Amino acid sequence: MQMLERAGLPARLSGTLALAALGGGIFAWIGTPLAWMLGAMFFVTAASLSGAPTHMSLMLRKGMLAILGIMLGSSFRPEIVGQAAQWLPSVGVMIGFMALITTLSYQYLRRIAGMDTATAYFSSAPGGLTEMIMVGESMGGNPATISLVHATRILVVVGTIPVYFRYIEGLNIPAMPPGPSGLPELLDVALLTACALIGVPLAAKLKLPAGALLGPMLLSAILHIGGLTSAAPPSPVVAVAQIVIGAGIGCRFAGLSLASVWRTILFAAGSGLMMVIAATLTGILVGPVIGDPPKPLILALAPGGLAEMSLIALSIGSLTAYISFMHLARIILVVIIFPSIFRILTGAGMDGPPPQKPGI
Repeated sequence: MQMLERAGLPARLSGTLALAALGGGIFAWIGTPLAWMLGAMFFVTAASLSGAPTHMSLMLRKGMLAILGIMLGSSFRPEIVGQAAQWLPSVGVMIGFMALITTLSYQYLRRIAGMDTATAYFSSAPGGLTEMIMVGESMGGNPATISLVHATRILVVVGTIPVYFRYIEGLNIPAMPPGPSGLPELLDVALLTACALIGVPLAAKLKLPAGALLGPMLLSAILHIGGLTSAAPPSPVVAVAQIVIGAGIGCRFAGLSLASVWRTILFAAGSGLMMVIAATLTGILVGPVIGDPPKPLILALAPGGLAEMSLIALSIGSLTAYISFMHLARIILVVIIFPSIFRILTGAGMDGPPPQKPGI
């Protein structure tokens, strides 16, 4: 049975990618911001929840994340080193913001959605999806619910932030980030390829969070800060990466039916929307106080994935290195600190009324 299922994976993957490309193409045709990723994400999500056999290859997704990591690293320039100290106030704001939205989201999921303590807590963490599922399960949480809440949060954040910037802020967010249309020089191709071939296994060996993206990004940043190259992956390649990343988000809903999980998705969407509103208000109100432009700070605080938020930053040309750094710091803090805080808080009586299990 398993052999038959594996034999059908290439066909499922091909169908998923074709659907994702179709969604991206339609969204690009109607002029949607960040069209290739958003179109792929929404089309594949709808197909997954409708029972279609969607599938994403982990190796393919890692390869596309590596390309995006190289692209993000190319936004680092030698002058970034001198600017990094100016980001410390933003890090302080981000830590306070994380504490606020985690508390609000936990209370919402625990008291209103009726999730148990561990599930509500690790579902409320603003990042670290894989790590939160594993740690949450080990501490008594429901891994399926935690996964679904995080997937829905990313869906909500990625689906609303570009729309906010396009239609509320009036910014022009193109279908894909600007970049070179032609191929880099042969030496540049070799250097950028080495970033992926070395960065991915190195990040895995060091057990870095989001390693497939982070490893190549750090090596690419080092090369670009050092002035060894100024090249970046061509725009069509980045568009393909967007399609795969968007499809990957949609595939997180594979195997689920909307009828069985609608309640969990509804509460998770409410939590994600609350985080988006909080990030927007914090950026608008606090940004001028600490001397940061509100728009980059909103993107830095928005609890979407590092890859997705960085793509939006690339699209609007808004301090991509700063935003990538902030999301990297957020993920590291979540992965390192959140499990320890949970142990402390549960020992202090964090639990509340008897929970009612959600629909997954």
